[in-house]
Amino acid sequence: MVYAPLVKLYRVLTTWLLGQRAMPKAYIWGLQRLSNNLRRSLIWSFWPSLAVALLAVGCQAPQVPQYETTPPPSAVRIAYLDGKSLNMMHTDGTSVTLLARDLEPTECAPYYVSPDGQWIAFRQAEDGLWVTATAGGAPSMVSDAIAGSVSWFPDSSGVVYTLNDDVYAQWLDLSQPPQALAVGGRRYLFPTWSPDGKYIAFLETTSDPDVFNVILIQSDGTGWRTLGTTAPESTERGLCPDIIAWSPDSTRFLVDFGEPSFAFYVSGGSPVQIGAGTSPTNHAWSPDGQSLTYQDESNRLWLVKADGSEHRLLADFPVAQVTWSPQASQVAYVALRGSDTVLEIVNVETGEARALTTADQYVESSPDWTPDGAILVFVRHSTPGQSAAGIWRVPADGSASPQRLALVGEAIQVFAIR
Repeated sequence: MVYAPLVKLYRVLTTWLLGQRAMPKAYIWGLQRLSNNLRRSLIWSFWPSLAVALLAVGCQAPQVPQYETTPPPSAVRIAYLDGKSLNMMHTDGTSVTLLARDLEPTECAPYYVSPDGQWIAFRQAEDGLWVTATAGGAPSMVSDAIAGSVSWFPDSSGVVYTLNDDVYAQWLDLSQPPQALAVGGRRYLFPTWSPDGKYIAFLETTSDPDVFNVILIQSDGTGWRTLGTTAPESTERGLCPDIIAWSPDSTRFLVDFGEPSFAFYVSGGSPVQIGAGTSPTNHAWSPDGQSLTYQDESNRLWLVKADGSEHRLLADFPVAQVTWSPQASQVAYVALRGSDTVLEIVNVETGEARALTTADQYVESSPDWTPDGAILVFVRHSTPGQSAAGIWRVPADGSASPQRLALVGEAIQVFAIR
């Protein structure tokens, strides 16, 4: 026991003092009482202190690792779907590895890569939620029921997900049971961790089917707060996990579900509208958290400050599938000019645009950057009929022509194993 050395010390001290013949009886009685009281107080204070300590450990936010900003190319991988199979390969197209089969086809990507790149969670058709290591090995079942949207703990130690309209957290250590974070109420949607691991934001249905509460809780499920509401004019957009997008500094999050969209602050107060026009959508945070891009009702591309000010037009034509470079200096997108599609990048400071592909027999989609910002990986389809033309890569500086990495592939994601 941790209190034993202290009790022993006081026993030795009082025994020695009691052995001094010249000590008055009142002093002797006082020392005996002090020794007994101290022992009782140490014993009775130990267990509550231990309980508090254990609770504190259980309620701590995930310890978010500090990763290298640009991991070496040898650590970068591409995850993608080949039909219903989840595969992984190196960025040069080599070392193709099958990670899982029979993924559930959904409008959103049916898999989720952990922040450290060591794990992938995926939904299997009619067979629940699974997790597998990117290094290989047998998958583990997280839930035997069909889970909804999934978000990784920032430290990659587990996932938070929706199940039967409720929100649960499950650690990779499956000996720990799932923890209910939001249950027994209305329907809950899109639970998403803050980057610093302290909060989880999600939406809650209300008695009005067209209005959703915006909810914020602490990572242990306490501190429930309603920050406001969102009311989409339509539900035509796919209900994917990126509906809620946190700022990199975890001070606010964007709910890209209402029309218009709003940023809600952890500190409270009035939410801020992000984007001008009647229905700005498809917002994306810059990696430094200073700006966002969004598309207007004509799908033109705009840049706006994080506080909702200083709107600037970046592309005066329809675009799709916008993605920021890791250095926050450029934005890649698919330019839609009539029947032609071209992969382009634009410098957000100067507005200078560069085409990385040409208007040809291909249709480009799903661009994603390597962590060093040097390469864009994307999907191509052939026209007509949209038959698969595989996964390609191209240098972001346009110094070389696109190179094909795989003959088939969809729903790509570039990630680093850290």
